[in-house]
Amino acid sequence: DMSIQQISSVSRRPYWWQGVELLENISHAEAITLPSQADIVIVGAGFTGLSAGLALARAGRRVVICEAGEIGRGAATRNGGMCSGSLRYSHQDLTTQYGSEFADGLYAESQQAREYQAEFISSEGIECDFEMTGRFTAALSPSVFEAMKAEADRLNALYDAGARIIYPHEQHHELASHKRYGGLLRMDIGGYHPGKFFQGLVKRALDAGVQVIPQTPVQTITQLAGGYEVITDRGSLTADRVIVASNAYTGTKRPFGQFLRRRIVPVQSCIIVTEHLGREVVKKLMPTLRMYGDTAHLHSYFRPTPDKARILLGARSFDKTEPSSVSLRFLKNKLCDLFPSLHQTGIEYCWLGNVAFNRQQLPRIFEHEGIYQAAGYSGSGTVWALWLGHQIANRITRNNQASSLLIGKPSAPIPFYDGTPWFMPAINGWFALKDKVNSLR
Repeated sequence: DMSIQQISSVSRRPYWWQGVELLENISHAEAITLPSQADIVIVGAGFTGLSAGLALARAGRRVVICEAGEIGRGAATRNGGMCSGSLRYSHQDLTTQYGSEFADGLYAESQQAREYQAEFISSEGIECDFEMTGRFTAALSPSVFEAMKAEADRLNALYDAGARIIYPHEQHHELASHKRYGGLLRMDIGGYHPGKFFQGLVKRALDAGVQVIPQTPVQTITQLAGGYEVITDRGSLTADRVIVASNAYTGTKRPFGQFLRRRIVPVQSCIIVTEHLGREVVKKLMPTLRMYGDTAHLHSYFRPTPDKARILLGARSFDKTEPSSVSLRFLKNKLCDLFPSLHQTGIEYCWLGNVAFNRQQLPRIFEHEGIYQAAGYSGSGTVWALWLGHQIANRITRNNQASSLLIGKPSAPIPFYDGTPWFMPAINGWFALKDKVNSLR
């Protein structure tokens, strides 16, 4: 168990912030004047807002992005750096719920979104340690492993996913753990350094003429004849179009976000990063140095850091504002369950980040009162946010070169809910019970 001294010495800042200049020179609102007018106002300077803003600025629009806090301190730099573009539902489950045409199309679009991300990183020259490592998803029980066989066949039939089953007797080539039962390997998934990618993305947006204004919370958005008035804590401005890209960081108090926050649930993820282990130790535990995950309802994800010298692991959180000793011990225990040899290993970083779910558990683009909104990435925003921001920009500029099956009606609101997920402890408890039962099968 971790001692009080060990817990107190853990940094509560994301590992991805170390050694990365997150544009401190534009993190102070007093240095930037809020303009009185723009063609497009975007709420939120994460991957979605910056992706849309960059494309719109390059198409000749005057773009202003209002960020409630400091630039680069939200979900964009608080994730695990896995570029999966995953969907919460398997192809079979999507087929059952929505039909084979939709399932085929959406899985094909997820591959298109991954390819777009890889091409964007390459063409923009963003150095962010991007690698197509592949991802191994470990089965928590033999029954789950059997279901993975059919999923691999479906993926390979749709596109070149490079999917194949790893049987239990060959698992040691992927993962040096005896607590799993084989799994699914996909070669169409990779990873990167999200801090470095964010830095590259925001710099390119600024170079294109996007005005990114921190410390400027939006309070209300009022529809006018032919446009909108966006009222912030630092004044108001008018715009022809507005995009809301606040997703899991919409908050619970501001009037502008009420429509969205009744439809998405911010769920906390907590991530730990070990002390420096060295490449030899990490490679012994993760021989292929891929991205990794498991099939639990309380999902865990883990990977080598880009330098291959540490291990990152993330799962659900039990906190509100800062990682507690409960979450830290929970994640360390998960790490040791996977790799018992790491029992004495120190943890150097632990932090929280929000992900957003809707009732469909699918990313969505929708319009409400003429305002474009994108949300509900369900833990896979590193790929989907960049893609959906690009899709919104295409819609606004009437460029039909790309379209998305995720454009449609907003998800239904959640009854008796206005942004505070009071029901999450019960859901987490139920999932934990299901995971315990499934592990016995």
